[in-house]
Amino acid sequence: MLTVLCLDKNWLTSEEAFSIYAPCMYQPKYEDFVAQMEEYFSDPSVKIFVCETEGDKDGILVLKEDGFEAEILGIAVKMDQRKKGIGKDMVYQVMEIEHLKRITAQTDDDAIGFYRNSGFEAEKVVIEYPDGAAVRYNCVFQK
Repeated sequence: MLTVLCLDKNWLTSEEAFSIYAPCMYQPKYEDFVAQMEEYFSDPSVKIFVCETEGDKDGILVLKEDGFEAEILGIAVKMDQRKKGIGKDMVYQVMEIEHLKRITAQTDDDAIGFYRNSGFEAEKVVIEYPDGAAVRYNCVFQK
């Protein structure tokens, strides 16, 4: 398994990439995914990494960098490849590749276990949205 910076815009806006990344989006639609990827491409502080295993793409990690710190904007692994350590390995490899000292993420109840199992410390917060309150977690991993 190898995590690499992905500059292939055609692949990153493909149905295959959408099928991997959609679970980490709110009410995912392909058109919204493409628009989000286009936005990421236009932001020089955002980098998109792909996990490749034996020629197959198994995961995507989107990172917004600020010096030696970064925020995970999205991370997803193919459904049939989950629970194999791929997500955790992507985070660790990206930290090494980018020489990061600290990485943060915000998540929900569905993914908090992943972050805790990957060594992140998590703080529970309640955020008020127009359609009601939501429990979120601010997660931090430091070397």
